[in-house]
Amino acid sequence: MKWINIKEHQRFQTKQELDRHVRSYLYQRRAFLSEGTREVLRYVWRHAVKFPGVAFPKRSTIVSAVRCSESTVVRALRTLEKEGLIERVQTKKPNGRQGVNLIVFLPQPDVFLPSDDTPGDTLPDTPPSFTTSSVSKPRASKTLQETKRNQRKASFSNIDPLDHSHLPSFIPIPFIEAARPFLSPSDVLKAWRTVESAARQLDIDGSAYISEVVTTFKQAVFAWKHGWVKKGLFPYFYGGLIKQIHTAVEKETRKRLVKYNWVDG
Repeated sequence: MKWINIKEHQRFQTKQELDRHVRSYLYQRRAFLSEGTREVLRYVWRHAVKFPGVAFPKRSTIVSAVRCSESTVVRALRTLEKEGLIERVQTKKPNGRQGVNLIVFLPQPDVFLPSDDTPGDTLPDTPPSFTTSSVSKPRASKTLQETKRNQRKASFSNIDPLDHSHLPSFIPIPFIEAARPFLSPSDVLKAWRTVESAARQLDIDGSAYISEVVTTFKQAVFAWKHGWVKKGLFPYFYGGLIKQIHTAVEKETRKRLVKYNWVDG
């Protein structure tokens, strides 16, 4: 295997840079990934170290390591590719035959992490390197982080919290207005991410079905307020969206078929 060819596909110069982008992705999207997808991601992430951001394990190796079915691995990689976290690249040997399949991690456009907070998906098998002169540094580093965190809390204590007018512009106004009385701004964003997740599952544009989305949200809140929801508002909302939008899509399809001129084609 020619390492120079693999380096051509690298998007990150260091492992630290790779980790920052993957952790940012997980912080924002972890709740919408299945456990199988997260396990596959962790495994591939761990093996993208020699060439930061590029891994090349065989599919059978991932299946064996993660202890899941091959279909789960295929579905997980497809999900991560569709989400824009990775791309899969087929390589060729000098003789023209197919070479290894690379899994290339992509830089994320909106890298964001809570300051000094590390998500739970920290890689367990990539421990920091220590020298004899730095054995006592972890405690000092942790103390420094706590000091910085306390300073930030103090500096923001006199600032008014963000209201719903600060929500991203990609969230439709009708949805914000429907959710405002019941959810905080951050939870409104989570609710819209739930809509986006359902839309990807159905391969449609969630904004195009905003009427169905708002109706489903109101029904979910009603059930939630009356204690009928066991698994939480957002999972219940997600299930309702799948059913409601799927029904709407079927109705549109039937209407198009009825209007179609079967005589003239």
